This record gives sequence, structure tokens and C-alpha cells, in this order.
Amino acid sequence: MSDGTNEADRKQVLRTDATQEHEDDLLAAVHELNVPDEIRNQFLALMQAQKDREKETTQRLKTILDSVVEGILVVDGSGTIRDFNMSALKILRATESQLSGVLVDGLFIDRKLTVRHKLLNRCINISSGTLRYDYTETMAQRLDNDSFPMEIIVSPANFTGEMSYLYIFRDITRRKQAEESQHKLEGELREALKLEAIGHLAGGIAHEINTPSQYIRDNLKFLNDGYGALSRILGLALHTLWQHQEKLPPETFRNFARKMRDADLEFLLDEIPSATQQSLDGINQVARIVLSMKEFSHPGGAEKTATDINRVLSNVIVISRNEWRHTAHLTENFEPELPHIPCHINEINQIFLNLIVNAAQAIASSGKSPEEGEISIKTTLLDDSILISITDNGTGIAKEDRSKVFNPFFTTKEVGKGTGQGLSITNEIVKTRHGGRIWFETELGKGTTFHVLLPGEDRVGTPDGAASKSDKSTKSAKTAQKA
Repeated sequence: MSDGTNEADRKQVLRTDATQEHEDDLLAAVHELNVPDEIRNQFLALMQAQKDREKETTQRLKTILDSVVEGILVVDGSGTIRDFNMSALKILRATESQLSGVLVDGLFIDRKLTVRHKLLNRCINISSGTLRYDYTETMAQRLDNDSFPMEIIVSPANFTGEMSYLYIFRDITRRKQAEESQHKLEGELREALKLEAIGHLAGGIAHEINTPSQYIRDNLKFLNDGYGALSRILGLALHTLWQHQEKLPPETFRNFARKMRDADLEFLLDEIPSATQQSLDGINQVARIVLSMKEFSHPGGAEKTATDINRVLSNVIVISRNEWRHTAHLTENFEPELPHIPCHINEINQIFLNLIVNAAQAIASSGKSPEEGEISIKTTLLDDSILISITDNGTGIAKEDRSKVFNPFFTTKEVGKGTGQGLSITNEIVKTRHGGRIWFETELGKGTTFHVLLPGEDRVGTPDGAASKSDKSTKSAKTAQKA
């Protein structure tokens, strides 16, 4: 590298000396001419003016090239950098002495099959001998060894009879990051559309299940009510038969008693009511699940709607039952007759589902048995806001993790069991979409309580006064919890 630099400096010095020597010879020749001083002075003035114009043109060209955002390198046929603009220095994080005379191959990370060689092979059409531009994207390396994605165009250039190449490049890190963000957003959109489709499908299935469930429930209720009347008539008939058995033929009553024993009539009379009642309970549970699924999957509108928080929680508890019933006992402590508050129902569903599932997973991680695990869900009316508290007796949150709980992609779960997005999205929905507050209280080894405070009026986009009001409600909520 030092040899290349010295050679470049030597050539630059030779070019400068040669130019100066030519000007000195020309001036000496002018002075030797036997011409009037006026003509000689005019000629010298013309020479100075030409020199000033050349200097001005050179300076203008340098200013233009240095103002271009793309980096520009002039590279000779051997691959040595001979000239550059200021943007090239900035992009490559180099000084003039570091870049001058350096082999351009060092900028490319792909050393085995150098991008420069591939570019040059495409830049010069060997068969026709024509020269053209060529473009590519590759990974480049700055002089501090930091790598970055680069967009580069190589074009042939002929300077003073020597074949050279212009390398015009730019750092496309931001564009690549934007593309990655775009791909991520497109993926999230696809997932959202898929979930929306599943929601519509679930709603349709719920509707289809609801119809047969309805007549099954009605028929079971009819059978249960009808059995009561039949059993009373059967009991009366048996009592009458028993009272008048002496009036019957000798074998008739004994045959009848034997048939009753064979049919196990006493067992049937005891168990049929229990069986029909269990069936009714089961079909009622199916109906509750279907109704909860239907309401849970119902598409929400762009505007907030008046929402019954107790009902939303009840639906989510039913929907998430399979998540918590194997790990904990769940208790509800809902304040009756809560006012309806403006919410995006689908998003509120997502909040409570995330928190309940997280509570169940925290208990499962603690190693407690289903009999020991406890989840408590409580609603409280505070001023004009509603406080929802979801408590578990799981592992609790470690001190070093508490400040990162709501950060995107942070998770303490095993790979494949969590993306770290649940609480981040929950935090965003509560604060940004509903103007509410969310916080937690935790004790390592004893459990965690997440508190969600939802305002009774729409505070999204309201001035600081409303925010202060919400802060006041938060303080009231924390005071109530301590009490």
C-alpha cells in the first residue's frame, strides 16, 4: 500500500513539475520575442486569464464532484485508486492519504470471486470490444472494517490516453433497512389477514354450531320436563298396582315385579334425571363457548364502541379456558353494573387474552400443581375509569427483567413459546389506542399482578389536562390496591 501511495505521489509531482516547466519555457519565449511591451503584456494577460479560467473550471468541477452524495473513485487498469471525491471519503470513513493509491479490491468483501472483476468483465464486452456501464449491489467494507450494503456502477473512462474506470457508489443501508421493515410489515399484514379470515371462519362455525345446539338444548329440556310427569304417573301406577295386587291373577303381579327387576327400573328412575341434567349442563356450556367465540371473533369497526368490560372478560375466560384449566383455578371478582366505556373491542379482547395466557404460563413455569395455581381477575370502578387486575401466583418477574417487560421482542420464555410481542402490543393498545395505563406489581417466587386502567371517556389525542386526569386515576388505583 505504501509503494502504491509513493508511486501516486511521485506521478503527481512529475505532472506538476512538467506543467510548471512548460509554462516557464513559454514565458521565457515570450520575453525573448522582439515585440512591443504592450503586445507582450497583452499576451501575458491572456495567459494569466487562461490560467485563471482553468483554475476556476477545475475548482468548479471539484466543488460539483464533492457535493455529489455518491462516492466517486477513479481507478486505473491495475485496480489502484487514483482519485476520489469527498463523499467517497465519508462513506468509506477514510482520509485522503488512506485512500490514495490503495487497491480497490479491498472495498469488496467477496475476495475469492471479486466483484470488481465480474463488473469489469461485464463492463467490457470482450467479443465486440464496446464499453458500457454496469450496475450491481454487493457488500462493501469501510476502512474501519465496518461492512455495509453498497450500490455501485462501474463505467469506463479514458483519461489522457490511459484506460481507467469510474466507480460510482452509495451506501444503501437505510434502503435495505426500509426494505426489511417493509417485508416485516407485509408479513405482519399477511398474518393479520390470516387471523381475520380465521376470525370470520370461527364466527361462521359458531353460528352453524349454535343452531343444532339450540334444538338439542330445547329437546333435552323437553325430555327432562316430560320425564318428571311420566315418572310421577309411573309412580302412581305402581302404587295402585301394589295396593290391588290381590285382585290380580296369581302370576300377573309376580311376572310384573320380575320384569321391573330385569329392567332395573329403580336405577333408571334415579339416573335418567341426572343424565339429562348433565347433558343440559354440557350443551349450555357449548352454547356459552359458541356465543363467546362469536362475540370474540366479531370484527370491530374503526370507531370505538361502548363496551361492557365484565362481559368481555367473561368471554375471554371462556375462550382461554383450555390455557388455564390445566394449571390453575380461576376466580372472578367483578364489580357489578360497571358503566360501558369506549373501546376497540377486538383489541381489548387481545389485551385480556395475552394477560390471562401469560398468567397461566407463569404458574406452569413455577412448577405448581393445578390445585396450587391461582388466577384472580378483578374489576373496580375508580372515578370515571375502570381498573382491571389480573393476578397469578407464578414465578414473578426478576429484577433485571422488570424494566424490559414492555420492550418489543423481549421474552423470558423458551424458543418457540413466545415472540416477546404480547406485552409490547398490549402496552401499545392500552396507552396509544385507548389513552389508558398499564403497570404491574411483582414479587419473585410469589407472583405478579398486571393492572390495566381504561378511561371512561375517549382520551386519545386529548390535551395534557386529560392526561393529568388519567394520572390522577392511576394514583387512585394504586392507592386502592395498597388498601
